[in-house]
Amino acid sequence: MRRVIPFFLLILLVATSVIALKVTTTINPYYMIVRDIVGDRAEVSLLIGPGQNPHVFSPTISDVKRLNEADLVVANGLELEVFLENTLEELTRKGKRVLLAGESVPPSLLSEEEDGNGEAATLHSHSINPHVWLDPLLLVDYIIPVIVETLTEIDPANGLYYGENAEKISGRLMYFYGEAGMYLEQFRGGVVIVSHPSFFYFFDRFGIMLEPIFEGVGDEPSIQELKRLIDFARSGKVIGIFSEYQQSKRSVEILTRETSVGSGSLDPLGISRTDIIDHFRWNLEEMKKAFGER
Repeated sequence: MRRVIPFFLLILLVATSVIALKVTTTINPYYMIVRDIVGDRAEVSLLIGPGQNPHVFSPTISDVKRLNEADLVVANGLELEVFLENTLEELTRKGKRVLLAGESVPPSLLSEEEDGNGEAATLHSHSINPHVWLDPLLLVDYIIPVIVETLTEIDPANGLYYGENAEKISGRLMYFYGEAGMYLEQFRGGVVIVSHPSFFYFFDRFGIMLEPIFEGVGDEPSIQELKRLIDFARSGKVIGIFSEYQQSKRSVEILTRETSVGSGSLDPLGISRTDIIDHFRWNLEEMKKAFGER
């Protein structure tokens, strides 16, 4: 005799199959990481497109609605998403889960941003450089573990699955770190001029120093500052000059035109990248274009 599933059980099974944990991430690197950790066990959406600048992003009404509908919001914190802070604080007051993943990094490992004179930046920039996701070791040691921990607290049934996926991502990041180190070791002690200090943690990991053109958002160097940078680039200490996709390229174009230093365009947010490893590899290739294959 054929067994018939009662109608109410059938409805329950269908409903269960379509209900998934909803996670919203603020920036694309976290979107790529969380998406690959949760696989098909959760629905992940991105709030700030990789072509946008998170420093100046202000949420619309529909953005706020999407954040409220999420079971978990994963943001960087460290004052990266300045115009989202009030919204994220309000979500927390409502009992929503908000993870400021970048703030899992110990304060002793964070760097203060400086202005062009080597003084701590104020007013137009963050006192702490918030771009911690661009250091593969900070991802492996702190950021990915806290993401898995938070996901598991919300969805313990899939905790083992999330942990296994995270281990795979971390393993690939460590392999990339070794590969990048083998190439970049020859440039240890060199200096790169960058339009914005997003890649500080990455370059610092390999002993390469940064000379930022500007720290804040939307500011441009004066003629005197540009002249100083041109003279510095001609000194022989500079190994590369980099613009960023989310920042003005005008100053970098002037420096490149006035010097013989190799240049490239770095992307801290991963436009058109398939995953976090592809993101790192793409930026490393831009560095190789500027530094040269040696």
